[in-house]
Amino acid sequence: MKRLALVILSILLCILMLRADLLWRVEGRGVTTPSYIFGTHHVAPVAMLDTLKGFDEALSSVDAVYGELDMSQMMTPAAQQQLMAAAMAPKDSLLTMVLSPAQVDSLDVIIKKYLGQAVSAEAFAPMKPAMVQTAITMAMNQKFFPEFNAAEQLDAMIQAHAREAGKTVGGLETLADQCVALFGAPIMLQAKDLMEVVADDAKASESAHRLAAAYLSGDLDALFAIINEEMDEETALRMIYNRNDNWVGIIADRLASTPTMYVVGAGHLPGDRGLIDQLRAKGFTVTPVK
Repeated sequence: MKRLALVILSILLCILMLRADLLWRVEGRGVTTPSYIFGTHHVAPVAMLDTLKGFDEALSSVDAVYGELDMSQMMTPAAQQQLMAAAMAPKDSLLTMVLSPAQVDSLDVIIKKYLGQAVSAEAFAPMKPAMVQTAITMAMNQKFFPEFNAAEQLDAMIQAHAREAGKTVGGLETLADQCVALFGAPIMLQAKDLMEVVADDAKASESAHRLAAAYLSGDLDALFAIINEEMDEETALRMIYNRNDNWVGIIADRLASTPTMYVVGAGHLPGDRGLIDQLRAKGFTVTPVK
């Protein structure tokens, strides 16, 4: 099975060499030097950039790189404390309080399956359910990206290369904004979403597989369909569309003055409230780099 997964991954990487629907050029409406939008998958290996036609040239041509966040700031002690504080549950809503003993036992089985036998549900008790779900789904996703190296996260490495080249690096939102997106839902809704993953981890794993395949093939239509299947309206608004609405104004205001590569999760690109269509609606020309 592992060998088959590697073969499938190799095929998909070859497909990616032929398609470039993850990298988009933005011009028109007075823009003299194009900007670019690149859609990432947060556990994709950095090596995938070697197969993406036009990426190096696009990065070289811009003056700045903006991610969802300025990833260098994430490494500061203050940012780490802020992130941990946002991920911790209120004292009256610990995981062992919002889940039944039977649910905790089921969660423990899934945690050990994906995170290792030394990890337990009890260890996650002080954390919000969304934090636990994020840890599990990240582990699921890494199964389909065997070359992923946590020390070389794609978004962070692109920003690091930009800094080395003397480019400005910034973020479209603050860490506080991202914490709201990740951990801002009501605790009981977070618990419900977590237990849906636990109840059918085979389905969740299959969704992660489909998402990886859609990403590696640059198929934004398939990626958009998976998002619509897997996210309820409230989650999609909080995680994707409200953030897109905020970001598109920032991007539009900068296009004429500062050629920039915007590096964000690929799920923010497609759909009528995606960055591509919203920029087109503002009169910009947005085309895939081939």
